Amino acid sequence: MTPDRSTGYLELLKAHRPFRNLWYGQVISELGDWLNSIAIYSLILQLSGSGMAMAGAMMAKLLPIFFVSPIAGVLIDRVSRKWVMIVSDVLRFFIVLGFLLVEDKGDLWLVYALAVVEISMAGFFEPARSAIIPSLVPRDRLVTANALSGSTWSVMLAFGSALGGVVVSFLGIKAAFILDAITFLFSAWFIFQIPEQLEKSAQTKSQVDQGGYRSLIDGARYLISKPMIFVLALLKSGLALSGGIMTLIPLYAHQILIQPSKISMGIGILYSSRGIGAALGPVLVKRIFGDSSKVLRTAIAVAFFLSGVSYWFLSASDSLWMASVSLGLATLFGSIVWVFSSALIHLEAEDQFLGRIFSTEMALLTLVMGISNWAVGFSVDALHLSLEQVVRWMSVLVVIPGALWGGYVLCVHRRLKQGECLEAVCPVDPSGFNPVPATPPLKKNRTS
Repeated sequence: MTPDRSTGYLELLKAHRPFRNLWYGQVISELGDWLNSIAIYSLILQLSGSGMAMAGAMMAKLLPIFFVSPIAGVLIDRVSRKWVMIVSDVLRFFIVLGFLLVEDKGDLWLVYALAVVEISMAGFFEPARSAIIPSLVPRDRLVTANALSGSTWSVMLAFGSALGGVVVSFLGIKAAFILDAITFLFSAWFIFQIPEQLEKSAQTKSQVDQGGYRSLIDGARYLISKPMIFVLALLKSGLALSGGIMTLIPLYAHQILIQPSKISMGIGILYSSRGIGAALGPVLVKRIFGDSSKVLRTAIAVAFFLSGVSYWFLSASDSLWMASVSLGLATLFGSIVWVFSSALIHLEAEDQFLGRIFSTEMALLTLVMGISNWAVGFSVDALHLSLEQVVRWMSVLVVIPGALWGGYVLCVHRRLKQGECLEAVCPVDPSGFNPVPATPPLKKNRTS
């Protein structure tokens, strides 16, 4: 794909109203998500300040997706993706209001239970949102659409976290939960405006009639038969090795800021720095280097390494300002991996499998992220490691998947140059890693 620098975000939104409504829903929903997150973190610190208590909340907000994703992926590819998102939003409106019932430490179980149910709904919503994008924009604007979605998540992380810190500090935790619940209704209303006839037919009637279990098996076989797509779907899981930072941020704020009244504000500032950094990464790379497949692949490998370096700087931070800058840089590079891997999946994969691909991707990354958060809590409470020591280990781990990705890409290019590339190994062509027809190894004269 050649770079298309003339297609900006505003032009994309103006030209494609259905995508604009999807984007509006994303903006308002993710704003509420970060209000909710700051409120939960503050509530956990208020009820119990231990590392394992915080890690437990993070795991409750992550691991359920691993279990619901197989069901979600099949459902998203069999019914209207638009209505999957609407139902998820409406249910989350009622679930979030349940946090208002939490009063003291004895209700800590309710915080975890509600977080589990809420994130389970997100396990349906997010893959459906990712899967519907190719139905709403032309193929040559998929990279721009993914970059906009990624940057929106980042801006909402920055703005929502800062707003969450202010709301919790001045209006209280319950006010943040009420505002979050309302955002889900607005999100559902915007998504309702998307015309259903624009959705591509997810599966044929015969595929639907074969049953959910068979659809799940077919999705797994598709991923196995497309190594490049499978590896792309694993990249976010590699990035999730640093997911324990979600547990570390509230603990860092608690360590740096002495006055309890400033801790919520500190958490908001640290999360905002992540959002600002994440908003810049994909935009800068796309503007400076373009958005060809080669650029996307190279940027992913470099971003893993630079993210690790940034976390190492975080381990040496002794002030809120230094920690904010380090976190911002780490997330800037992490967002490149996130956005560009999604864009490459959209370019390479068939639409009828996108729901199952993104659900599988989300299941694996949340599993790894949940384990990462548990490891942080265990390291702090049981192993008595300092926050700085935990971050140093994290900085080393996050470089490993980047090295593996770089090695895989180099291996594919080497095989292409030697003329040895079969679809079972690297189903791509030299120009852009696009799928090519299968070529049996013993038949030399077969035409495509």
